[in-house]
Amino acid sequence: MPRHIVCLTFDLDAISGFISRGQTSPSWISRGEFGARVGAPRLLSLLDKYGIKATWFIPGHTIETFPEICQKVHAAGHEIGYHGWTHRVRQSLTREEEEAELVRGNEAIRRLTGRTAPGYRSPSWDLSAHTIDLLIEHG
Repeated sequence: MPRHIVCLTFDLDAISGFISRGQTSPSWISRGEFGARVGAPRLLSLLDKYGIKATWFIPGHTIETFPEICQKVHAAGHEIGYHGWTHRVRQSLTREEEEAELVRGNEAIRRLTGRTAPGYRSPSWDLSAHTIDLLIEHG
């Protein structure tokens, strides 16, 4: 019988993407909070039911704002990957600003998991001219 490998990944952005774009009305914030408070626990339950491990890409802002659900993701044995501090567009940042986001997001992951992120997913769906060099520099 053929063996299939499937990668399941989730972005637990919560409100980080909205606030980084100035979308701070109650409507936008409630959408992000729903994901963290309702959607993520449902996904964890489903993954647990089927014994599936996944990678969760979580911005540092989400780790600090919603620590309980992030701790549950980690405690369930899922991998936590880097997904920015917030969802700021990489191309709009100077090298120094992008580096500060990288360091701050990775520090949040280190505090949660005890290690830096093993993987990277751009929080803006693209890379800047500095991203690769910064990733290499920061391991």
